[in-house]
Amino acid sequence: MRLTFIVCEASVDERVMAMLTEAGASGYTRLTDAFGNGSHGRREGSPIWPGLNSIIMSAMTDEQIETMRQRIEELVAEREGRLAIRMFATPVEQII
Repeated sequence: MRLTFIVCEASVDERVMAMLTEAGASGYTRLTDAFGNGSHGRREGSPIWPGLNSIIMSAMTDEQIETMRQRIEELVAEREGRLAIRMFATPVEQII
């Protein structure tokens, strides 16, 4: 089991949520209206830096992560590479 963090443009977070369901990930935490700066520019929800990000966290199996990786690559291809989205994963151990 690994904890994944998907950071994406707010405009696609509902689609990413649907992909999580399709991948079989049963639980998640979604943080909306996140500011950020990365390779696709700044997003701060202001006239100078328009746009916002969402952060979606979910504990997933390796198989679910691979499914999500494939779906995200398809989504990026649909947008001709002009979509700010990243997925990170780290080992996780449930304590309580």
